[in-house]
Amino acid sequence: MQGPRCRRRGPRDPPLFSVVTASEPVFQTLLVAHDFSPSSNRALAHAVDLAARTGAALHLMYVDRTAEGVLFEGGKAPPDDELQDRFEERCHASLAPHDRSPAEDRVVCHAVRGVSPAPLLVEKAEEIDADLIVTGTEGRRGARRLIVGSVAEEVLRTAPCPVLTVRQREAGGASGSTGEADDASSSADDASSSADEAPSSADEAPSSAVEQIVAPVDFSDLTEVALRHVAQIAPLYDVPVTLVHVVEDPTMPSVYEVNASAVRARAAEQRAEEALQSLGAPIEETGVSVSYLVHRGQTTSTVVEATGHRDTLTVMGTKGLSGLRRVMLGSVTEAVIRASDGPVLAVPASAQEASPANE
Repeated sequence: MQGPRCRRRGPRDPPLFSVVTASEPVFQTLLVAHDFSPSSNRALAHAVDLAARTGAALHLMYVDRTAEGVLFEGGKAPPDDELQDRFEERCHASLAPHDRSPAEDRVVCHAVRGVSPAPLLVEKAEEIDADLIVTGTEGRRGARRLIVGSVAEEVLRTAPCPVLTVRQREAGGASGSTGEADDASSSADDASSSADEAPSSADEAPSSAVEQIVAPVDFSDLTEVALRHVAQIAPLYDVPVTLVHVVEDPTMPSVYEVNASAVRARAAEQRAEEALQSLGAPIEETGVSVSYLVHRGQTTSTVVEATGHRDTLTVMGTKGLSGLRRVMLGSVTEAVIRASDGPVLAVPASAQEASPANE
């Protein structure tokens, strides 16, 4: 089954969206997947920070897949009320470095049982009418990723709202390959290790700094969805925005006139920059500084290189592809999520209908 077809836009097309006013809500309800793993703790830091900037309610959710979960040892499945109590107790420790507590009215903890975390997270998001899901991600590659799958990427493909993913960093500052929500409950040893990473009230909270926002633009209809969110979020962080477009650099046979191809490519870059400036105008009207970058190269690798920096929030639209077509064709958004050292906000096409500016 094919995903939605996206029409490409040009510099002469009218603006995609109107300026979003400060009175319009950005995020009101955040759902955070929290299993006490390192990436989960970092995701929680970003969620708490965003909730403080927007006044949003904060829902923390833990999925206990088996007795291997991080809240209990010894292989004995506890009663549901005991599972909930233990989760709230652990959430006190996780939230203390952020000066937040489960006792607050706008902080809610949900502990549930199930085999697969992703569908339960999506179901809870629909139940509480969440307008953002926040989750840590490991960033797997290759065959292991295809076989085991990724909770974050499954949520991304099926979520009814935008998804903010955050990878774990290694000690040297680079993103690591540990801390995925599904890994934390895959074995008792992994679960115990993840539990040890939960911060105590005396520990420092993981960094949630955002120094710039980067939005890759492909001039499809998905661009509108992503840039609406950029226009809403950038004033919250008071950081500059960069819009990035990649002009594909095709491999030309030697019999072709390479010089003519280069001239056409330069002309395409100029038109792309003009189109980017048209798209960025509504964002600039909110008082945010916007810059424009046009690269020539292969789309996926170039976008990953442009967006994967530390303390950079990347905002991208996504079709939510699934199944064999996704495995064969891949997804630029998912490639960025697996490689980025900063948080990535993936906005599904369905979010356009729920956007405050469209109501």
